[in-house]
Parts: sequence; C-alpha cells; structure tokens
Amino acid sequence: MKSFFEKDAVELTPDGKELVILDQTLLPNQEKYITITTAEQLFYAITLLKVRGSHAIGISAALGLAMCMNRFETNDLRVFESEFLRVKRYLAISRPSAVDLFTDLNRMESCFYEQMSCAEDGAGAISLIKERLTAEARNIKLEKIRTCLAIAEYGFSLLKPGVTIMTYCNAGYLAVSRYGTALSPIFLAQENGYMPKVYACETRPLLQGARLTSYELGKAGVDVTLICDNMASIVMSRKKVDIIFVGADTVAANGDVINKVGTSGLAILAQHYGVPFYVLCPSQTIDKDRPTGYDVKIEERPGYEVTEMYYEKPSAPVGTKVYNPAFDVTPNALITGIITENGISK
Repeated sequence: MKSFFEKDAVELTPDGKELVILDQTLLPNQEKYITITTAEQLFYAITLLKVRGSHAIGISAALGLAMCMNRFETNDLRVFESEFLRVKRYLAISRPSAVDLFTDLNRMESCFYEQMSCAEDGAGAISLIKERLTAEARNIKLEKIRTCLAIAEYGFSLLKPGVTIMTYCNAGYLAVSRYGTALSPIFLAQENGYMPKVYACETRPLLQGARLTSYELGKAGVDVTLICDNMASIVMSRKKVDIIFVGADTVAANGDVINKVGTSGLAILAQHYGVPFYVLCPSQTIDKDRPTGYDVKIEERPGYEVTEMYYEKPSAPVGTKVYNPAFDVTPNALITGIITENGISK
C-alpha cells in the first residue's frame, strides 16, 4: 500500500538517539515533526496527545525506551539496569488504557534481560544491550506495520465498489505510525478503485475525527464527509451507511471493546438500524487478563478539553463542572465482528 505521508508518524533516527513524531495536536493546520530526546519529553507528548492511539503509543514507548538507553552513559551494568527499569516504569504510567503500551514495554524488558543474562559487566556488554534494544524496538514497529497490512486485507474483503463507511475517532496512520487499523481497508479500497465514501464523526471533545481522520482520508483522495457526533443517527436512518469501522485501545477477554468515548453509542445506533459494526485492531490489543471491558480503568481527562481547548472563548460558564472520560466500553453483543491480522471473529 502506498504512503501519502512524507514519513511515518513515529520514527527513530538512524543513530537511535532521537525520536521524531508528528505532532497531532497541530493538525490539520500544521504538519510539524518534533524531536524527542528525553523520557520526560515523551511522557508529556503522550499525555498531551502529541502522539496518540494505543498502537502509536506502544511504538513510541518502545522506540523511546531504546532512545533513552542509547543516550545513557555508564560502564556499570547494574546502574544501567536501574535506569532502564526507571524509564520503563515512568513511561508505563503515561496512558493507562493503552494495552500496547504495557505489552511493548514488557517485551522490551524481556529483551533486556535476555541479553543481560549472557552479558559480562562493562561498557562492551552495555553497548551490545543498547544495540539489541534498538533492534527490538524497530522490530516492534515493523511487525505492527505488517499487522496493519493484514488487517487491511481482511477489512477490504467486506467491501464492495461504491461502499459507504462510517468511522469514529482516528485509527489510521496517526494512530499506529503507518496504514492504521480501521482506516487501512479504506485506503486499500481507494487504491483498488472502489471509490469508497466515508462519514467521519467529529469525535468530541478532542475532535480526532474532524482534525485527524478527515485530514488523513483527504490526503489519500478519499471522498470524506464530516458529521457532528449527534448526526450519526440521522445518517444511518436514511440508509446512507453500509458498514462501520472503528479501532480499539483494548479488547477484553470476553470481546468487550474499550475505545474513544462515544464508540458505544455508535454501536447502539448501528444495532438499531441494522448496520454492521466492526472493530479493527491487532491481536495484541486483546488483553486476556481483563475478563470484561468493565475491568479496564477508564481515564478521566481535564475539563478544559470540553470547554476551552478548541474555542477562542470558553463554551460554558466559568466554574461549570465537567465530566470528561476519555473512553467507554462497547459490549461484545453490539459488535458484528473483530478484525485482526488473524482474520474476522465475533
């Protein structure tokens, strides 16, 4: 599948000492790549949504952990180990609902100790561990890209020429680093001449659908129409939607899906109007240690995102109480199928 971005949304420089990300908070008005050189910068890039999407966060954390260790200088293997664990724990608290964050950081830790078990003390051993960590982080990214291509193929198999798709939030390049999950079959359909039409819900309060999904699809030449979140019902009721594709931050063991707040409401509408509702995500997103979606901690974000973030003036009286959960739980009973790199399942 061809790329329509200048470079990936998350990249590690060739020397492994700088992480470069596309600042998503500036889109769609400015396409600016920023350079990160410390764990603290990466932590705030994740918490401030400069990089977002469970898969992009996992990639960023893995590459960022390798980057931090490449920049850390010591000849003492135990000091190096202590710093590795400190950075790993620190990055792990940046986004509690992103299962890829923990999975990818744990994979980096396994790599670290696998290399350390056969290493001797000294600078030579540390140098070899740095090389191995960098290679592992790059492999994590490449594996996710291959996974996205497989998801694209399975999702594409459900589509027909002229199809109309509704999507929510952003699950494309920006949420993974290349191709995406829920948007990847749309890109593939466009390349194959299907001329898909897409309704992108704006995704309040952070407007990822308006700012990011509309932006990505437009760059790919896809016919995209932006709608307010509360317009989804009337669009479906007028028989203008053939299928719905969304991504996921976490899938619980029973198939419940944790995704951007508003996803569950869209699923309820889809069931009412008989529109197939599919969740597209890597199999790594399935957390078998969480029995149901209600066992996943839902992040609550600051109220200013609702009242001030994208307004010249506050949209509500000063002091108004705001409830701002970042995610919600979509019960598996509302989901037509979950599409991973392994196929389509209920």
